[in-house]
Amino acid sequence: MKKKKDNEILKFYGGKFMVFVPIFLALVGLVYIALQNANIPEYWVVFLLPLIFIMPFVKDKEKFANVIIDGFSSRVAMILVVAVMLAGISGTILNESGLIKTLVTYLVNLNLVGSKFVVATFILTGIVALSTGTSVGTIFVVSPILYPVGYLVGSNPALLIGAIVSGGAFGDNLSPVSDTTIASATTQGMDIGGVVKSRLKYSIPTALITILLYSFIGRGGSMSDQISEYVGTPQPINLLFLLVPIVIVYLCVRQHHLIEALSYGIITGLIIGLFTGVITPNMIINVPEPFGAGGIILEGIQGSVPTIIVVLILFAQINFLKEGGGIDIIINMMARFVRGIKTAELAIVSLLISLNILTGLNTAAIIGTGEIANEMGEKYNISGYRRANLMDCAGTTLNYLIPYMVPVVVGSMMSSMYAPFEDAVQVSTLDVVTNQFYPWVMLVVLIFSIATGYGREFAFFADVD
Repeated sequence: MKKKKDNEILKFYGGKFMVFVPIFLALVGLVYIALQNANIPEYWVVFLLPLIFIMPFVKDKEKFANVIIDGFSSRVAMILVVAVMLAGISGTILNESGLIKTLVTYLVNLNLVGSKFVVATFILTGIVALSTGTSVGTIFVVSPILYPVGYLVGSNPALLIGAIVSGGAFGDNLSPVSDTTIASATTQGMDIGGVVKSRLKYSIPTALITILLYSFIGRGGSMSDQISEYVGTPQPINLLFLLVPIVIVYLCVRQHHLIEALSYGIITGLIIGLFTGVITPNMIINVPEPFGAGGIILEGIQGSVPTIIVVLILFAQINFLKEGGGIDIIINMMARFVRGIKTAELAIVSLLISLNILTGLNTAAIIGTGEIANEMGEKYNISGYRRANLMDCAGTTLNYLIPYMVPVVVGSMMSSMYAPFEDAVQVSTLDVVTNQFYPWVMLVVLIFSIATGYGREFAFFADVD
């Protein structure tokens, strides 16, 4: 990123630091809505309203308007919008397939009880999150089945919820259709397949250590008589829907465009559904009443809309910060303690985690850190793959380890909503934080990676410290 000339940046009544007013107001709003347990649409308000508020303080109103529009319409934003929409459709297809219930039934039939079921829960949740590209969405999808079943086969409730949230974090971290993967790759100008392949060296060791921890911490268990309420006759034909994530991941790893991979994944799911009868034509496109609309495709699109709007407004915020000289101010401040590759990588990770804590959204933090990560990468020749992985993996740490973060709150809520009987133990947000191991291990892996250079790649050969 080239430093902007003085006559190219937005000018403000009140001085250059006015550029930070919108993001500051947004952070204040985020704290407020977090305390109110608000839903995603409230994020639209707290990100957009400050941009409206700052307009009277900008000297060149027409330039300001163009900066906002350019942010909304940037190529990276458009890639994210289309990808999130298609990922929403593919996730809806999997939700309708009955795949999860069939897999859980097989787990019970294999007599996986106690800590064994916790391990299986982590792996299965990771697979679902890998397929859908959303950790929170996955927690909502798998908890109604995995939590009560696990409880009734003797699994520790806190470890069980921890495994569900950890599995969501793992799958989301590695998924080529995750908005965090898409954001980290596109902001650094890297292909999705290359980013996913290079991320394996971080996520797989972290997942293996997590599995070992869940294997040795916990207890044995036994089947409860109530288990029959949650499992039934397995439907092997539903296993065909595993081809959906396989097709998407394979094409991404083979460096096909993400939109192409997602499109083929959707086509695969619809063909399997129609062939097996699990999905009918009326389920794909449905007009329930005159001028009404429904169906899997529409449901997937509607489910993605809240995230899409957040992404668009965030890009407007980031473009305003960039064109107002805010990015340059931040880089100059960070340059005071960045003296080499290690401190540059530490700065990228620290900034992302800080933004994640403040915003509560790891995608927002990645988008906000993207420009600065590019600047650091250019200066110290750090590969775009490395930068993308530092950001995405950093977003998989404290985003899941602070009690007010959405995945933690949702995980605790699931233990209450889907308790198998009235007096079942409830899992608090603190229990969720202390019993999900993937984010904790990832934090250690990140620190180790920066300190030792593990996984470090350079953009080109250079003699650097």
